[in-house]
Amino acid sequence: MRFRSRRRVRDARGTEGSVGPPREGLRRLVTHGVAPAVGLGVANVVVGRALAGRRGITERETAMVERLQEPATPAKDRASRLVSTVADVPASVLHGIAAVAILRHRTGSWRTAALPAVALILETGVYLSVGAVVNRERPAVPRRDHEQPTSSFPSGHQGATVALMTVYAGLARDIRSPALRAAINAACVAYPAALAWSRMYVGMHYPSDVAAGTANGLAAGLLARSCLRRS
Repeated sequence: MRFRSRRRVRDARGTEGSVGPPREGLRRLVTHGVAPAVGLGVANVVVGRALAGRRGITERETAMVERLQEPATPAKDRASRLVSTVADVPASVLHGIAAVAILRHRTGSWRTAALPAVALILETGVYLSVGAVVNRERPAVPRRDHEQPTSSFPSGHQGATVALMTVYAGLARDIRSPALRAAINAACVAYPAALAWSRMYVGMHYPSDVAAGTANGLAAGLLARSCLRRS
């Protein structure tokens, strides 16, 4: 993978890589990251409570999950569990740490390297706070993965994965090889799509949970880039 040279990255910091004094950086983190994330969380609560309180919507979404689960096969069971496990919280944390280390080594910029971490922190904050308030029950369908004590809405697996993929798709613009750049962009779309199917197939989420997780992840990735770039 070839990013711009470290010299070019250092030169670019004058226009993108640095946000100035620490106080300015903290202010930008709050105004361009934390504050919009709070607004995103409020919107999630409104939508989540509306979904959880409407029996008709719940029944229709349950029927959609049941149709998705049929026919069940051992191969589909194994594939869905594998895709879901790769996006579990411990795996996502390790993923984020590895991404920070690799980006720091390849670009020489701590600000670029911090993008995955900030995106994960923003998404996780929204996911945990919204889940605690909404507390939506998981679909009443067969489970094909281990139970989890958290709320069904929104999907944390989907949110964290999309947040990371959004960061990677943005960074891929600096890759010189068109073929590699296209491959990374394709993977950034294909894996979240597979995960969305997996989380519904294993019976852990309604379609609206996955949709909300996707929106949260996309927003977190974009907010991370916004609050870490130069003002």
